[in-house]
Amino acid sequence: MHRAFYDGRFRRTLFKTGRQVGKSTSLANFNILECSVIPHFKTMYVSPQKEKTVIFSTTRVAKVMRYSPHISRRFLTSDLSDRVLQKQFTNGSVMHFMYADEDPERLRSISSDRNMYDEVQDILYDPVIIVGNETMANSSYGYETYAGTPKTMENTIQSLWEQSTQSEWVMKCDACGQHQYIDSVRSIGKEGIICLKCGAYLDPYTGQWMDFNRPKEMEYEPAFALHGFHITQLIMPANLPKACEKRGYPARVIERAHERWTRILVKLNDPNYSQTLFKNEVLGISDALGERMITKEELEALCTQRVLLPVPNSLHVQGYTHIVGGVDWSGGGSDGVSRTVLWIWGYMPNIGKLVTLYYRIYPGTNPVNAVEEIALTCAAYNVSLVVGDAGGGAIANNLLQKRIGFHRVTQVQYGAPAKALIFNGEDRYIANRTTLIDNYLMLLKNKQVEFGKMEDMAVAIEDILNEYEELTSSGKKVWRHSPQKSDDCLHAGLFGWIAHKIIVGDLRFYQR
Repeated sequence: MHRAFYDGRFRRTLFKTGRQVGKSTSLANFNILECSVIPHFKTMYVSPQKEKTVIFSTTRVAKVMRYSPHISRRFLTSDLSDRVLQKQFTNGSVMHFMYADEDPERLRSISSDRNMYDEVQDILYDPVIIVGNETMANSSYGYETYAGTPKTMENTIQSLWEQSTQSEWVMKCDACGQHQYIDSVRSIGKEGIICLKCGAYLDPYTGQWMDFNRPKEMEYEPAFALHGFHITQLIMPANLPKACEKRGYPARVIERAHERWTRILVKLNDPNYSQTLFKNEVLGISDALGERMITKEELEALCTQRVLLPVPNSLHVQGYTHIVGGVDWSGGGSDGVSRTVLWIWGYMPNIGKLVTLYYRIYPGTNPVNAVEEIALTCAAYNVSLVVGDAGGGAIANNLLQKRIGFHRVTQVQYGAPAKALIFNGEDRYIANRTTLIDNYLMLLKNKQVEFGKMEDMAVAIEDILNEYEELTSSGKKVWRHSPQKSDDCLHAGLFGWIAHKIIVGDLRFYQR
């Protein structure tokens, strides 16, 4: 089944896999082969953690390069870089090894021809992958490779899979002639995978890749279609004792296959090894939904009969000590899902709550086009401070500063600092994305805010519910959203809340 990966010259490829099925070996080989045969070719490998990137560079790539007589003799010399995070070839090619999960800053200075995102289930699509792929803007190749092990049904890798060709390894049953692929524990027999129709053992050697989805790119630009391959542990021949027996393999190979298959059966029946984990790690399929801190009912309970006005009257803003705003600028997103959102809060001291005075979603993907309208609305509300997203909105923030005053606009950039929110000493605050979302959702959950009329808040509530909680492979808690769904209203409201905390001088946050 791996032959197709090497024979096919796909511009965009996805490997949705279980563990230990040759994924990392294939990625390393693509790196080495292309840098060897294409002069001045540049690759960028990205994993969510530095440790994972170092392991890949040293144990997968460097080992092959060092011990391959052909590669070491023809393409390596002592005067070229052979560092963990960069390797150079005698033909001018270079490999970059990077890491990013939420903050794409490290990727901005690279120029590449192929980008590889490994463990992509733990990488935030917007902005990391969107920004990362801009490194190939001037490339004649522009190859994208995504690989990882599935998690929830809303995760980055599941979203990519739904946009791909969804290629499955289809096998024909020798006993009944039924064609089938493996995506369920029902295919697990005592000594290998079995036919769901007659129960006979299946032979993975007889399989072939078949596409089960036709991406929209196939209609007008086939080269840009995402070719997705699903690889489960259950189709790897070395794991299947019956398949090894049928091929006449030596007894020691069959014995090893029995050991491997027994380990799979033990995990399947182990009460401490959850069904979800088995589906993810062994079957290579997504399972379950991500966890939410807050429910739709709780968000709807925050709604009032307050009318949201683009131009306020004196009664609408009466009694508020501070009026602040937050802007999440469009970053393009996936399929244009990302939008620009303005959220205006007013603090009502007699009830001790932030009250939603106005919010609006602006059409279009260019945030600069919305600056003028946002400036007029902020001026009409006489906002004390607006906090804008600096990730993709630095230019828009600067334009807004010029329109309503530099002292009335600041910006926040998500990253992973040790503290929840720190000023960089120049032009922005650096924020720990996970910590701030934790705190903001607790603010909502504790009913310390008020929304407007329920029918006006429907889209905003949906955006907030699109954000879900997950644990990465390293056990780190993160907030994610499907690349096909928006969370812009959540961040616009969050930035407005930060603006209020800056105004009152309270930058204390709960941190796990």
